[in-house]
Amino acid sequence: MPAARPKRRRYAAPIGGLFLLLAFIGLAVVVVASIFLTGRVLDNSREKDKLEDVVRPLVMFDTVPFERATDIDKTQMLYICMWHALLDAKGQVYGIDENQEMLVPASDLDVAAAKLFGSEVTLEHKTIGEYENTYFYDGERQTYSVPITIQLYVYSPRVESIEKNGELYHVRVGYIPPTGAYTANLRGDRENPQPDKYMVYVMKKAGDSYQVVAVRDDASGEGQTHAVLPNP
Repeated sequence: MPAARPKRRRYAAPIGGLFLLLAFIGLAVVVVASIFLTGRVLDNSREKDKLEDVVRPLVMFDTVPFERATDIDKTQMLYICMWHALLDAKGQVYGIDENQEMLVPASDLDVAAAKLFGSEVTLEHKTIGEYENTYFYDGERQTYSVPITIQLYVYSPRVESIEKNGELYHVRVGYIPPTGAYTANLRGDRENPQPDKYMVYVMKKAGDSYQVVAVRDDASGEGQTHAVLPNP
């Protein structure tokens, strides 16, 4: 009796083709997802919020462009580190002196300098400011006396875009004038304020945060300053 011939599997080729198609679709999804996730890393709101927190004290006092943090004016550096420490405290209560002013340890400013710029920056502690916004430095106790109520006319940052170049991030920051979070038109509609100018912050990852490497003028030339803030 002749051996039975094996049945032809009519659907083998179509099913094989289907598996190939699904594999191709899967690969395409992975590629698209990777691109999407990369875009989110460079352009999501949470990362922008984190970057804004880092650059905020530099934006507040309109730090002039620099290529190395050691080029920043020493007095302005103290302002930057003071406000980084105050903002980073997130409600932490400092001690109060006999003049009802906060006592901020100078070491907190040193820590702020290292977090913002790395170990190459060394602060020269001294009294800064004038009138009601004076921060008195006590070299004996190594503390600053900071007024509890401070009035400042300063910029706020708005991160517009983030571009990754190797290990560095080029962050375009808009400088929002001190007119409040929103403005209103004649119809009463609330609108986001427009930046007075833009600067590019060159930054690098430092653990789960960022350090500022350089600050540069915005090469696009958009939004150049049309309001100059007074020194603090």
